[in-house]
Amino acid sequence: MPQPVFQRLPGALPTPGVPEETLPFLSALLNAPGWGVALVDGDSRLVWMNDLLASLGGRPAQLCVGRFLSEVWPGLAPPLSPLLARAQSGERVAEEMVSGRFGEVGTLRHLTVSAMPAAPGAPASGVLLLLRDSSARLREEAALRASEEHMRSIVEISCDGYFFHDRGQFLEISPGLGRLLGYYETAELIGRNILECVAPEFRAPARDVMDRGVEAPYELAVLHRDGRRIPVEVMGRPATFQGRSVRMGAVWDVSIRKAAEERLMRMEHFRDQFLDAAGDGFKAPLQSLQCDVLALQHAPSMPEGLTDQVGRVGAGVRRVERLIRQLLDFTRARLSNGLPVHTSSVDLGQLAERVLADRQRAHPGRDLRLVASGDLKGTWDGERLSQLMDSLVGNALHHGPASSSVVLQLTGRFDGVTVQVHDPDCRVPPEYQGTLFEPFKHRALCSADDGLGLSLFIVRQIALAHGGRISVESGAADGTRFIVWLPREDGPSSGV
Repeated sequence: MPQPVFQRLPGALPTPGVPEETLPFLSALLNAPGWGVALVDGDSRLVWMNDLLASLGGRPAQLCVGRFLSEVWPGLAPPLSPLLARAQSGERVAEEMVSGRFGEVGTLRHLTVSAMPAAPGAPASGVLLLLRDSSARLREEAALRASEEHMRSIVEISCDGYFFHDRGQFLEISPGLGRLLGYYETAELIGRNILECVAPEFRAPARDVMDRGVEAPYELAVLHRDGRRIPVEVMGRPATFQGRSVRMGAVWDVSIRKAAEERLMRMEHFRDQFLDAAGDGFKAPLQSLQCDVLALQHAPSMPEGLTDQVGRVGAGVRRVERLIRQLLDFTRARLSNGLPVHTSSVDLGQLAERVLADRQRAHPGRDLRLVASGDLKGTWDGERLSQLMDSLVGNALHHGPASSSVVLQLTGRFDGVTVQVHDPDCRVPPEYQGTLFEPFKHRALCSADDGLGLSLFIVRQIALAHGGRISVESGAADGTRFIVWLPREDGPSSGV
């Protein structure tokens, strides 16, 4: 017969089958950290317990040994009894979880329990009971799960969906992404290749992005379950999923943004068509009228009394043409967030000569000078820069006295050209300088050519469209100087 581990209740000596010299080692083993150990007889009375179990229970061992479990641990005895019964019958119970009130203050504890016959082959001899307090671990696991759920909720709120994948194979899909793809049971997608949900024309670039581990956002189209294409933005990151290194992707549905962009593009296209049509529609009759006026002015049989009247009509036609052009430019600048330019290789010096020649013919008694130095070639919109210089020179002619000189100075440097229009006898009041380039601000000061107060606004827009800037300097000592900086190559707007 197998020798039982114990035979008597507290106060009894260990069985004679256990050598005296082994008792310290046996005691150390039974008091090993982490496990509470007890011997329970067939009547569910405690025969022995180690120090850890006594500490967990909150009572000294001598107060517990010899008493029934239901007396010592009333909150724990009900879930323990079935396990003890199984062990009494000869079964080995391995690490099962039980919960109950345990200890002097009745703290709810979660215990991992193992139980086995105290003597193999002799179930009735009693039960060896091992208990480990897993409460802290379970709390940590619960907190970790709550944290994971919290993070998933944050991710779910911050994007339209997310997924985990390993080498392109779905491991987990958020409900939001499932709904976006038309799958209300996301389990249907687990294990499938991501590229099955990507539109065919985007599969090769998507595979390249995944292979390279790109973390920057990128756009593609995914396939809804019903075959619809949905434009999305995706951003990937390294992640840990169930203890292994994988990739996580966040997904944003950009359908609304794309639709808005398409509507905006259509509106911009329509606006450009309308403005071009309006410009052409005004230009044709005005040009025809100008030709008629010119023909009348050169007609040999023109009555002498009508010459001045025809001249005034011609001047009025030119003024209407300039006002219409200004209004169209103003509309383009405001609706398009800037004026469109069409660049080519331009010699700014040649443009300036033509501008001054035209102005000199219109103002034969004025002193107009061109001072040019350096390389004046660059990539610009020649027509727009002619408009810029003509407006600045015309502005100086209007505001300066008839006796003053107007100097158009061009200075080429390695990275660009400075255009200056200087009128030494013109002053701009300080209170006007801050709003000089705003539209409609100073109509009372405008020339007949600029009755709407838009010429300096358009000049600024032309400079900005070339990546340049404009400023004004004005004082009693040196008059007024408009300074335009133009980079040699057209570039983004740099502001004023």
